[in-house]
Amino acid sequence: MSMQPGVAWIIGGGSGIGAAVATLLAKRGWTVAISGRREDKLAAVAKGHPTISPYPLDVTDTPAIEATVHRIAAELGRIDLFIFGAAAWQPMDVGDYDYEKFAKVVDTNYLGVLRMANPVIAQMERQGGGHFSVIASVAGYFGLPRSAAYSSTKAGLINLLETMRTELAPRHIKVRMIAPGFVKSELTDKNDFPMPFLMETDEAAKRIVDGLTQSDRFEIAFPKRMVWLMKTVRWLPYPVFFWLTSKMLPKD
Repeated sequence: MSMQPGVAWIIGGGSGIGAAVATLLAKRGWTVAISGRREDKLAAVAKGHPTISPYPLDVTDTPAIEATVHRIAAELGRIDLFIFGAAAWQPMDVGDYDYEKFAKVVDTNYLGVLRMANPVIAQMERQGGGHFSVIASVAGYFGLPRSAAYSSTKAGLINLLETMRTELAPRHIKVRMIAPGFVKSELTDKNDFPMPFLMETDEAAKRIVDGLTQSDRFEIAFPKRMVWLMKTVRWLPYPVFFWLTSKMLPKD
């Protein structure tokens, strides 16, 4: 299966993976809308690419989301491929479950997708179908120490997207889940721990675009060594699982 170039909308397109995906799609003949809160970042990505258009947006603003969906459909004609790549990452101290820290991450990573879902799905139904994709993470495969807020939102997204894949198929909307490992970005620059199999942003973007446009599979996860390592840990019996994850705690 191969998806022909059309109109793509990328949330989080002003930096990191989202910006790299937008640039690559544009090079491959797509018309691309990019959204995010930082207008200067969006403008920098769009500069020099006549088929990339910035649409500033905060994913916590429901009325703005609905207005932006209608604006993109009116100006670009349709939304063939939707990619949600906005993400908040809050490093957590061991045993810290502060509500405010969690709320910020949940509001962007998980509730941001839910705010987008109905307006985008409604537009795709009006045009006869589309592709709805979300960048989750291999961190969603199991509960990672010091990453409770981030990992739990990504786990929730994986579960949500599994449900959506089944429910939206009869409406000709294909739901896709993207699960990268560690990719160089503003988020990973905050990390103070080893990041195995760290990937360059452009390589991650190529894997995402190839996975979305050249296949129909639900899960686009990479790098494979990281994916299978994480899934193997998830499949372990709980006594072994908790012994192993305890080794991930920082030493006093």
